[in-house]
Amino acid sequence: MKKDIRDYRGAIFDLDGTLIDSTHVWDHLCRDWLLAQGKSPEVRLERDIEMMTLTQSAEYVRRRYGITLSAREIIARWEGMALGAYETTVALKEETAALARELYGLGRALAVVTSCFPAACEAVLRRHGLRDLFSAVLYTDEAPGDKSRPDIWTAAARRLGLEGASCIVFEDASYALRGIRAAGMAFAAVYDDTCTDWEWMKAEADWVFGPKEAGNPGSF
Repeated sequence: MKKDIRDYRGAIFDLDGTLIDSTHVWDHLCRDWLLAQGKSPEVRLERDIEMMTLTQSAEYVRRRYGITLSAREIIARWEGMALGAYETTVALKEETAALARELYGLGRALAVVTSCFPAACEAVLRRHGLRDLFSAVLYTDEAPGDKSRPDIWTAAARRLGLEGASCIVFEDASYALRGIRAAGMAFAAVYDDTCTDWEWMKAEADWVFGPKEAGNPGSF
């Protein structure tokens, strides 16, 4: 019989698109910045960098478009563009946040794994009163590869003092599923407006958090 979400000792939450409604902040940020530099971004730009960390994205843009700034300098400019939104306007995904509060109240160990940058992550979690729920916040730049590899997920479990099989991950990005499964963790698919393969994610997930659907006990 399938375990209940509340039976897992640890829960790991993605940030953008899962806990907070922020993907729109990044949708065209890189493109807009390149245009401001007098560059002509390719149509496939967003697809090319979708699975990259910030550092990988900056390195890609630097090489691809002949940017003379370092990757660190590029990231600083992107972060400056995005930070104000995280500090003031980015909203919660209320249902996911409510679940995080419930699990914390039940004594579960919680972590955030995110491709966001620390200043924005800390600002938005504190503004919405969530920061104290999480005993660990891990950034993908801290681990080799991206979320499609198990490294960042196993590191999160270790920070919680748990084995992978004791954890469930809440995530809106389908590419992360391979890494989550390789880490031995359960997967709860969280719907976001940017999901392009939602039907596939639903079929692969242990739990589904999205628009209410008949026969789906994990929906909200």
